[in-house]
Amino acid sequence: MKKRFILISLFLVLLLSACNGNDELAGKTFKLGYPSLDPNMSTEGDADDPDKYASLLTVEFLDGNTFTSSIQNGEGTYELNDNVLLLHFKNDNEILKLSFKVKESEKEFSTYAAEISDADFEMTNTDAVSHFKNLFSALNNDTYVEFIEVKE
Repeated sequence: MKKRFILISLFLVLLLSACNGNDELAGKTFKLGYPSLDPNMSTEGDADDPDKYASLLTVEFLDGNTFTSSIQNGEGTYELNDNVLLLHFKNDNEILKLSFKVKESEKEFSTYAAEISDADFEMTNTDAVSHFKNLFSALNNDTYVEFIEVKE
């Protein structure tokens, strides 16, 4: 009887936590950094130095599964499901979708480590100025990034 009660209680707690919209990213800002191509970054200690990571972009996660970024017109929505983070950038002319495989980082200075598992880019008017194309061009599948939390 006790085992059933505990099992039902655990199920209810999980169900309620999934339904309450609690988002561990909301209200946080991260610099997405990748190991720089610094030829002096040869020791293991350098890999643990946040100054040795070049900034890809900065993302501020807001309530309602929305975000803003350091890219001009770089706003959108996000989803975090089963350790996969999807960033969906959208403006009047472009759509950029980035999918990250996220896990807890082993680096002391970083919250999450991630690999880009998919990147899609669409542009309706190719004659217009692009805000997302440079970011898309800089990314490859399996690009490794660290989510370094920005404390304000």
